[in-house]
Amino acid sequence: MNEYDLITKLAARFPRSPRQANALFSSDAEVLDLGGRRWCLTMDEFSPEEDHFSGPPEALGWNLAVATLSDLLACGAQPEFFMQALVLPARGAESFARGFSSGLRKVLAAAGCSLCGGDLGRAKTWRYTGFAMGPAPRSPVGHDLPPGDYSLWVTGRLGDANLAALKGLPTPRFELRLAESRALRAHAAACVDTSGGLADALWLLRRRNPRFRFEIDLPAVPFAPGVERAAAAAGLHAGAFLLGGAGEYELLFALPAGLGPAAASRMQSAGAARIGRARAGRKPGVYFAASGGALAEMKAPPPCPRSAGSVENYIRQTAAVSKRLFGAPA
Repeated sequence: MNEYDLITKLAARFPRSPRQANALFSSDAEVLDLGGRRWCLTMDEFSPEEDHFSGPPEALGWNLAVATLSDLLACGAQPEFFMQALVLPARGAESFARGFSSGLRKVLAAAGCSLCGGDLGRAKTWRYTGFAMGPAPRSPVGHDLPPGDYSLWVTGRLGDANLAALKGLPTPRFELRLAESRALRAHAAACVDTSGGLADALWLLRRRNPRFRFEIDLPAVPFAPGVERAAAAAGLHAGAFLLGGAGEYELLFALPAGLGPAAASRMQSAGAARIGRARAGRKPGVYFAASGGALAEMKAPPPCPRSAGSVENYIRQTAAVSKRLFGAPA
């Protein structure tokens, strides 16, 4: 059973709070009415075994703080409060804690977010749970698209986290997309972060918008340096690194097609790239367009690393899907 189905079954066993404004999977963060204000809340758990995050403690502290805040930024919320449960590795616990805290502190300072408390433990390897909340904009950005035509945009460059996980390299530094979140909150009709990779984010939008057709222009996708070269060396199209589950925590968002050039210019100035379109109509689904214009439909969600059985099997499954969708490298 994949994560989406398991969460659906577990959530069905609990009553939903009357103060909760969002439906299940309708936004990256939970949206609740508290004390006369609307807030966004999020919590995530991370480990080296499941998420393949690695690197020096300070880099881990930075990346895990960014990863925790990313759900708030996808909703257009302003981070304000933060809590954590940090399990320190048995060896070098004190130096790990110092370095980790340094990276965490830099992110929270940049976001204007306060650490309010948490819990500390020890085990063979580190584990981390981050919780964050902040005031929501008047209309939090979710996953559901009203009828209409949209352009699809993404911040940053894609594929480097999957490349690092494949090669056993340190996780690349995630970008804290504060300015981008502020820029999109006034215009975006939907937004989701790429915590599970671009293909996973697209499939979530497809689930929430089953009448929509999402088309990605592959030549417009901004791949991170080294991704296309590594894919070609493996006999794969660079699109294979969009299918993997090690995400970059960038923001994928939809802008109404009727927005003027000034809004698009602001998004480009904030470092976002237009990579496709979404519209309701015939033959809904997720499609990738190569340079020749031919469309390939992604008919199922990308392979799930949790249910693949082994890393080797997961890599084989992902490579097979890549070859069906994208063919050989150009």
